[in-house]
Amino acid sequence: VERFSDVPVLMWVERAPAPAAGFRYSVIFTHEDGGTPTDRLMATWGRTTDIEFVYGTERAADGTAREEIQAKDHEILAFRGKRFGTHPLLWVATDNNMFADSGPDAIRFGPAPELVSLDHVSREVVMDRNPWTYAVMAAELRREGRIDPAARPGSAKVPEPRHFAYLEACAELDRATLAFDVGIQETGGTTGWYASDRGEPRFRIARSGCFRAAVPLPAGVTDDRLIAIRMRAYTRPRRDGEPVMPAGTGRVTLQRVNGVFMLDEHYRPGTSRLHWTGAIEARGESGPVPVPAPPSADRKH
Repeated sequence: VERFSDVPVLMWVERAPAPAAGFRYSVIFTHEDGGTPTDRLMATWGRTTDIEFVYGTERAADGTAREEIQAKDHEILAFRGKRFGTHPLLWVATDNNMFADSGPDAIRFGPAPELVSLDHVSREVVMDRNPWTYAVMAAELRREGRIDPAARPGSAKVPEPRHFAYLEACAELDRATLAFDVGIQETGGTTGWYASDRGEPRFRIARSGCFRAAVPLPAGVTDDRLIAIRMRAYTRPRRDGEPVMPAGTGRVTLQRVNGVFMLDEHYRPGTSRLHWTGAIEARGESGPVPVPAPPSADRKH
């Protein structure tokens, strides 16, 4: 932060899950200089900003209180630092925006947190509610030279952000990873399919819950040509100490598609299309599974 990199631009707060009482704070940064490469961020998180849990305070049902921060290596540690009034003082301590409760005093940010609820939606919804964050995201990509119309997977660069379809879905993954294909209306009435993973296994989603993915589309495609979605499940890679998992072991249960949108000329989220709720199961390596999301179901952000 003190070298004018990865600026914190927005903070929000959520209520702690019942039966505990308390709050959890998260921050959106303009980018992530360390950690996940830019092209993988876009494919598996649907953005190139960095969103991090920073601080939480909770009181359990038995009266036990705790304060914690997300520290280096994503370790959750007890907060033991100083305060400015009632506010805990925290420092960005790593290139991938992890935190410490001590450090230098050169620059201080004090964003006012927004209270939000993220039931059945992803964290990226906070960006949708503050659409200027997408323009900031794009400006940071340009400043760092990370936009390339011919960017290939693994290059740590991405095409123009307005040429992506941004997809939000909710699913449960069991020993699986997940990718999506977005279908666009082609000349002559055919459907052209474009993949979020672009054939790269590292570009597949590997977590349950609600999440975003982003699919690069050809220049000139507009959101009114988004007509279909399908999902692809894969058995996740074996972890250290695990036996080899045969093909078909992984399983994905898709529960929701909250929509697909593109950014307009001013980098604001456009019309959200292709909404669906239900249950579809896909086994690893079983091929694309269509999602019956009607293309006429459009909503404004």
